[in-house]
Amino acid sequence: MEQLRDEELANIAHDYYLSRLTIGEIVKKYNLSRYLISRALDEAQQKGIVKISIKRKIKRNAKLEAQIKNKFDLKEVIVLKTRETTNQDNEALVSYAAEQVQAYLNTAQNAGVTWGTLVHDVINNFEEDKRENLTFVQLVGQPINSIARKNPLVQVAAAKYDANFRLLPAPLYAVHPELLTAIKNEPFYQTINDYYNNLDLIFSGIGTLASFSVSTYTKENYEKVLFKNIPEDKVAGMIFGRAYDINGRLLGDIDNHICGISIEQIMQTPVRFVIVKNRFKTSALLGALRAGFVTHLITNEGIANRVLKMA
Repeated sequence: MEQLRDEELANIAHDYYLSRLTIGEIVKKYNLSRYLISRALDEAQQKGIVKISIKRKIKRNAKLEAQIKNKFDLKEVIVLKTRETTNQDNEALVSYAAEQVQAYLNTAQNAGVTWGTLVHDVINNFEEDKRENLTFVQLVGQPINSIARKNPLVQVAAAKYDANFRLLPAPLYAVHPELLTAIKNEPFYQTINDYYNNLDLIFSGIGTLASFSVSTYTKENYEKVLFKNIPEDKVAGMIFGRAYDINGRLLGDIDNHICGISIEQIMQTPVRFVIVKNRFKTSALLGALRAGFVTHLITNEGIANRVLKMA
């Protein structure tokens, strides 16, 4: 088979999918066989030159939304109806969350971003835009047990908007509080702290103790300090680096070991958008709702029903 360059594959795909030329017309245009044109279209998809998506209308459960909104005094709740498969549920939730977060970003100047695979997926689903007056701000330091990324999430988000970003070049936790005291006296921290005081929006997922303890190094060197005198079964979830129980009470003195935004700065941010798609995080979500960390929530029917039943 004749090897076509990526640019040629893109041209053929453009003619077929966007210009609506027939295979016969494309054959004449490029003087290639029907077989080569068909192979070119397949190869364009395999290489990611062409991405085909089918837009299905996403349905919401208004009854569950109202129940959760009233129960936990939230500003906005989005509960997506269950689809045929878990993968469809997850894809719908991530894409819908991206749309909703972007709607709030339209009027925001400073947006706080946490770590996590779910947050990364949401950012990847952003539609590209140009906002020179928008700044994405890293809320907490780098988790010890996180997988190294080519670029921090604030940088990935900023690239979607050709916007600005502020990094927090520090660890999430420090065993010795004196280290955090020294970091907070550094000029770079004073600068990012000014952003913490003026956030318009935070968007985040929630975590569990299991995700924190996935690294043996973290478990051996940090967990025994951070979770000293905290029974594991009391930890319902983790958000913004903090552990809390199912009633929304913060546990231990973890705040003295965290580098990043304070609880007071979190709670003064007007939009705190939390996204939950994992049914194993029902207890974590209930605790976060009771703690008041969430103002805007997006989840699915299964999780919403479990939270209400548990509450």
